[in-house]
Amino acid sequence: MKDLFTLLLFSLLTFIFINCQSDSKNTTSDSNSSKVVASVPATTPASTPAPVAAAPETVATETDEAPAVPAEPAMATKSVKTMEKKPAPASDKTTQADKMKETMKNKKEEMTDKMTNKTDDIDAQIAAEKEKLAAASAKATAEQKQKADAKAAELREKGEEKAADMKETVDSRTNMVKNTIKENTEKVKENMSFSHQIFDDLLKKHVTSAGKVDYAGFKQDQAKLTTYLKQLENQPVESSWSKDKKLAFYINAYNANTISLIVNNYPVSSITDLEGGKPWDKQFVKLDGKTLTLNNIENDIIRPTFKEPRIHFAVNCAAKSCPPLLNKAWTEANIQSELEKRAKSFINNPDYNNVSAGSAKVSKIFEWYAVDFGNLNDYLAKYSDVNSSTKISYLDYNWALNN
Repeated sequence: MKDLFTLLLFSLLTFIFINCQSDSKNTTSDSNSSKVVASVPATTPASTPAPVAAAPETVATETDEAPAVPAEPAMATKSVKTMEKKPAPASDKTTQADKMKETMKNKKEEMTDKMTNKTDDIDAQIAAEKEKLAAASAKATAEQKQKADAKAAELREKGEEKAADMKETVDSRTNMVKNTIKENTEKVKENMSFSHQIFDDLLKKHVTSAGKVDYAGFKQDQAKLTTYLKQLENQPVESSWSKDKKLAFYINAYNANTISLIVNNYPVSSITDLEGGKPWDKQFVKLDGKTLTLNNIENDIIRPTFKEPRIHFAVNCAAKSCPPLLNKAWTEANIQSELEKRAKSFINNPDYNNVSAGSAKVSKIFEWYAVDFGNLNDYLAKYSDVNSSTKISYLDYNWALNN
């Protein structure tokens, strides 16, 4: 609108300037004409008259008529009259200027009216455009609000679904935590009510790192040993126990009852001196509500249940050729690592086996329980220099007491 108004004002000023120039030229022309006319005397004849011939002197008498005045030349008189008509009267010039001013005024008013009308039209158009923009803005705002409301509803719905899922997840995890706490609590209760700690203390006190047993020392602490055996008797093997925990329980039970058998008959030179040379068939071990033999524990429970050949390096028969007794109790936590250590240590210990790539003289245990070891060359090769072509033979077994 501002640019249009400027254009119209410029056009009006141009128009006024052109008309003023035209009026100035007309006024200058009229002024020059007046000057030309004014320079010519009104009574001057167009041409000088010829001299009049002198009349003869006469004596005037009262009756005589006055002499006639010479008449002015007709042409000169006519020319002057003609020239007197050319200059425009001053009043005519004033009237013409007023007319010009009036015309300019009218044109200015006309242009002003046109510009005013045009401005009004532009204002009306602007107002109409504003109304359209306002309507469009209101419509857009309404659409945006509608979309925002729809999006908010969608997000609210998704949020509710997500909250429900999270609640379900939280409830599930809460139940899992509760169950875990319950299980751990039960384990703690089990550990508080039963452990191998008494036996562990006795082993550390009366067994060397090489497996030599102080049976006289055990006899002095026989009351503690009896307490531990009573705990074993009263502790059922739980189905919830891990495989390692069960295996550790049975190995400790076998070793503790073997030591008890020697202590109850101590001093003695060999375990084979007891029960007619068959102490392993004596029913004196009380476990899980039953009275068992040492053979029951080893051959009816441990071997078929766990199918673990390394147990032969863990159960101890109180003889010098038997794998050394571990000077600590077996537990769920240490059983796998200790079984591997005992297997490697026993196979490569020259006090029990002589092995090399060329030949291997090994303990009778590998012959008695050959079914547990499978291919003996392959088994020994896992822990020594024995290979598939190594010739294997068996050493005599020393049943003297391992003290």
